[in-house]
Amino acid sequence: MNLSQALNINLELLRPDDLRALEHMDSRWQEYGRPIERQKLIDFLERAICELKDLGGYPAIALRRKKELQRHQFTVQHSVAKDGCSCIGGYLSNGTICPCPKGEPHRAQFRKWGMKI
Repeated sequence: MNLSQALNINLELLRPDDLRALEHMDSRWQEYGRPIERQKLIDFLERAICELKDLGGYPAIALRRKKELQRHQFTVQHSVAKDGCSCIGGYLSNGTICPCPKGEPHRAQFRKWGMKI
């Protein structure tokens, strides 16, 4: 998994400058041990944005994801194992709904309640 996958970034929508900045962020993310826990990822994004700001700019999606993580509006989806999913009843161990088909009934229920997921 790379940073763009962890942050669910559509690379086709980025400008060339943003792609280069994201590549730099990805290499730094790997140096930091690929943190995907919410607070560690927020801290990494803050450092990376400050570093890239000094170097000429950062992709706006990085700031957006950082703010979404802070507001608990975004959660990093862990990759699914080849033989299936490691969720329990459609939920991952961190309490978020699993992206696998087992999580769909839960997502549908939240949508029915008017919640955005």
